[in-house]
Amino acid sequence: MKRINTTHFAILGLLRIKPMSAYELVKFSKESIGLFWNESYGHIHKSIKQLEADGDVEVVEEASTGRKKIVYGVTPQGKDRLDAWLVVPPEESVMRNELLMKLFVSEERHVPQLVEFLQAELAAAEELSAMLAGIKASVPAEAGKQSQLWLLTLDYGERYLRMTTEWCRHALDTLDNSNEGQG
Repeated sequence: MKRINTTHFAILGLLRIKPMSAYELVKFSKESIGLFWNESYGHIHKSIKQLEADGDVEVVEEASTGRKKIVYGVTPQGKDRLDAWLVVPPEESVMRNELLMKLFVSEERHVPQLVEFLQAELAAAEELSAMLAGIKASVPAEAGKQSQLWLLTLDYGERYLRMTTEWCRHALDTLDNSNEGQG
């Protein structure tokens, strides 16, 4: 069975929130759903062109102040396709974590590099946690149920990052303690 192109639906969902250019879509997605969904500018741009050809998005504004800016919005057909996708159960998500793969296949001689990787992962998780706190503070309370949905995704991110932070500290302690026993 062919996998659904969820990137198209992510774009339709974001454009339903507000019309945006491809650049704005990348920026907005990094600042809102980047923890659990990210795509390159090239992939988003290609997907928008396909969605436009399919009649799911349309140009709603063009500006040429310096660089040409094309803003896209969702068509009624695109909204219908998005709504139809939203009621289909999600496909099984596949976890891929390069750090865990490196840990699993490493040897003792790789521990110093792994410690550096773990420290970097810990710092990134702490930085993302601070970013999520800022985003959380900016979610408008008057948006009602929509705010609750956004806050639930933020809550997932906060919990995931807490777990990541705890695990990185545990892994660093474990590797540090195993090195002490070798002296």
